[in-house]
Amino acid sequence: MGTYTRRWRALCGLGALAALAACTTVNQGAFSNYVAQTVQPGMTLDEALVRMRAEGFSCNTSTGGSVTVCTRPLERMLRTDCVERVDLVRSVNAVKLVGKVDVLETRCAKLWN
Repeated sequence: MGTYTRRWRALCGLGALAALAACTTVNQGAFSNYVAQTVQPGMTLDEALVRMRAEGFSCNTSTGGSVTVCTRPLERMLRTDCVERVDLVRSVNAVKLVGKVDVLETRCAKLWN
C-alpha cells in the first residue's frame, strides 16, 4: 500500500471521527429555542401537554403539584442515554394555565469513567 493511500485513509478516518463527535454534542440553545416555539406561558396546560406529547415527550400529569415534568430521550449516534427535560410550571393565578416554561440542561450519562 502506497504512502498516498495510507494518508488518504488516515484523513478519511479523522473526518469520520470528527463527524461522529459532532453528532454527540448537545446544542442547549437550539433546544431552548425549539421549546419556546412549541409551548409558551399563558397557554392552557392541556394544550401544552398535547404539543409536548406530539414532540415525543412523556409528561407526568399529577394534579397535586405545581410543576409538570416532561422528558424525552435524546437520540444520538454515540450517546443514546441523554434525556431532555422541560418543566411546565402552573400559573399561580390560574392553575389550568402555564405560568412558566423551564428548559433544564440536557443530561447525558458518561460513556467512560
